[in-house]
Amino acid sequence: METGIDTNLLQAIMDGVISLLELGGPVVVILLIASIFGFALALRKFLQYSKVSNSVLNRLDEAVDFWQLGKQKQAIEILNSSPLPIASDLRFGLEQGASMDSDSLHDEMLRRAGIFLRAYSKDLRLLELTYNLAPVLGLLGTVLGMIEAFRGLAASAGSASESSALAGGIWEALLTTAVGLSIAIVFAVLHALLSTRLETLADRITDIVSRVLTTQENN
Repeated sequence: METGIDTNLLQAIMDGVISLLELGGPVVVILLIASIFGFALALRKFLQYSKVSNSVLNRLDEAVDFWQLGKQKQAIEILNSSPLPIASDLRFGLEQGASMDSDSLHDEMLRRAGIFLRAYSKDLRLLELTYNLAPVLGLLGTVLGMIEAFRGLAASAGSASESSALAGGIWEALLTTAVGLSIAIVFAVLHALLSTRLETLADRITDIVSRVLTTQENN
């Protein structure tokens, strides 16, 4: 029974998508392709951010705490076991800071932190581009549909089906705007969530790097 229900549901979804493509035309096809690509990209970014949980970042803070307490061995063990590339940069700052002047160490740690964070900000512009372009493409589809509807109206002027043909043409034209706005709303939310995660991560990494620099200045 459940298999039958799932099959019917899948068939209904497929029929709906096909009808949407037929009514919306090439603009809807472009929007759906962009949304599929965008969802895949967003999923990859969420998986990437899942690897920098608070517990993982707290371990980095703990390593700095151990170093400040003079427990260098425990600190290095934590940093070596961390799955984040920034851990090796923090170890560099803690171990090599004594042999570098403070300005050089500061610049080098900021450079390394920037490289680490760049991987998490990568591709967010594509999501932003998706939600910016989706309503514009939808509006373009509506304009093209309205042009087609009025062209058909002019060709069938005076016929009994003139009003219904115009109504049908306008309905199909507005469909692309609805699709574009729907996609834009979803991707605006996804982009906001990922941007918030990036800001939070940047704040945590900046704080940890600052602690490393402070530790070396006090030594």
